[in-house]
Amino acid sequence: MTGVLQALYGSVEVLSGLNRSPVFDLPVKTNATGSFVYKNHFANYLMLCLSMGVGYLIATLSSQSSTSRDKLRTLLSTFLSTKAIVRIGLAIMVIALVMSRSRMGNTAFFTSMTIVGFAAWFLFKNRTRGLSILIISLFVIDMFILSAWFGLDKIKERIETTSLTHETRDEVVRDSLPMLKDYAVTGSGMGSYYSLYPVYQSDEVHLFYDHAHNDYLQFLIEAGSVSSFIILMVPLIAATRCVKAMRKRRNKLIQGVAFGVLMGVIGMLIHISVDFPLQAPANTSLFVTILALGLLTKKSSHKGVDRRREP
Repeated sequence: MTGVLQALYGSVEVLSGLNRSPVFDLPVKTNATGSFVYKNHFANYLMLCLSMGVGYLIATLSSQSSTSRDKLRTLLSTFLSTKAIVRIGLAIMVIALVMSRSRMGNTAFFTSMTIVGFAAWFLFKNRTRGLSILIISLFVIDMFILSAWFGLDKIKERIETTSLTHETRDEVVRDSLPMLKDYAVTGSGMGSYYSLYPVYQSDEVHLFYDHAHNDYLQFLIEAGSVSSFIILMVPLIAATRCVKAMRKRRNKLIQGVAFGVLMGVIGMLIHISVDFPLQAPANTSLFVTILALGLLTKKSSHKGVDRRREP
């Protein structure tokens, strides 16, 4: 619900042609930002919400229908149930994600959906034709139809015209490496990057950077290698459990949650390589909640819990 509200607010904000946002009184540009100041934080939040939304659709897929009447009943129930509302919400969030013009936010979402979609095809033991139809529809409807109307070509153009000669993020990473050497073990303290970087900043970088635009690097500098390793292990453990759940669990709800969590983890690991979405409290809180759901997909000790008949 929060993702849909953010998407609606961000999209209407841009399409309305207003100079300042009606709620937060922030300047409105051509990029959708929702209630966020930074478009990439907005895109990352939507990516996480979309991941769990796709997971919900996976969880509600019906079993293979045996007769034409069953197939018709399943089709009608799809349009009349809450799944139709969820599908519309996902379409709205995809539109807003594209309208954010975030290169890595869009790349992280579509890449993670592709990876987990192919993985589910091989891992799900009780996969149905509906799974294939859903994954294909997400690509066809979202990427080639809806998003094409709202600026997918502009994101493609941004990616194609991106040049290291016009970007200073690589220089920021280069300048930050000596910081990593000086604070490799204990770290400089969380939130200290913005005050330390000017000491190491080279003359080639003229802008002020309060973040490293690489959360891997920033966590290593601020938290140290030991703490960063422990932090990184949490999403990796959650992702591992999700893969096992997709392969071994037969309960559709667990499989859907595992699908969504794995999408969110892969998307986040891609996005933080060039940006700092984990520095936004809203994104971090949502990601921690998603990780908790992933950890809960561990196989239950109760025998037969996955063999109960689906309603």
